[in-house]
Amino acid sequence: MIVVDRFSKMAHFISCKKTFNAVNIARLFFNEIVRLHGLPRSITSDRDVKFVSHFWRELWKRLHTSLNLSSAYHPQSDGQTEVVNRTLGSMLRCLVQNNPKQWENCLSQAEFAYNSMPNRSTGKCPFAIVYTKAPNHLLDIAILPKCANKSAAALTEQCQSILEEVKSKLISSNSAYKQAADLHRRHVSFQPGDIVFVRLRKERFPAGTHSNLSPRKYGPVPILKRINDNAYVVDLPDSLHTSTTFNVSDIFTYHPPDNTGSIQVEPESFSAGGT
Repeated sequence: MIVVDRFSKMAHFISCKKTFNAVNIARLFFNEIVRLHGLPRSITSDRDVKFVSHFWRELWKRLHTSLNLSSAYHPQSDGQTEVVNRTLGSMLRCLVQNNPKQWENCLSQAEFAYNSMPNRSTGKCPFAIVYTKAPNHLLDIAILPKCANKSAAALTEQCQSILEEVKSKLISSNSAYKQAADLHRRHVSFQPGDIVFVRLRKERFPAGTHSNLSPRKYGPVPILKRINDNAYVVDLPDSLHTSTTFNVSDIFTYHPPDNTGSIQVEPESFSAGGT
């Protein structure tokens, strides 16, 4: 399980079993995340069965934490975590090399290395944002720190300036990313009851069950619920075995067929001949 702080970009890599249920995941989260950072104000996650269970929803509702679920099969909803997933995979391949079964023992090294690297959006490493200084590496242990007297006011001003600098960089980076993404985004909106077509991506189906000749769109189907400007719930039959939540990029307006353009031809306008 990978947990990333949206502000500092600090990541925590936690090993867990596939058989863990929502209760086990909640205990892991409190043991590894809450004890270090406190209760989160909001959590953005995918639609794994553990994160949509009644227990998980009720737990965070009681703790006044907002749950934001990404659109099904739309990784752009939480692109930050998707990038961290790929980065972790690359680091583990370098660390385990010929011993792939030892990946769990390398998680702590990978986490330390990731949090020590400067982030492109903030310009600082996550350690420097959370703890106001970069971590000591092996080469830094032999160096004795310089003793200097600093007032509490100077220290708090330094911490405040770091946070303000990180915040401004995050805002500017997010604005640049949004402008680049908006160039290829359709600005459409739907209301419950609207009839639409939905695009069935290959990623929605188990491997080997989707054919290249399968229909790319399904419909017409009605909109059941509007989650936000980017996500809608549509009425799909159970036989499709896929999530009913779609991103707006996979929803298209249904236009009924127009019969006014049909052409009628009189039989006597044809003639037959033979040799």
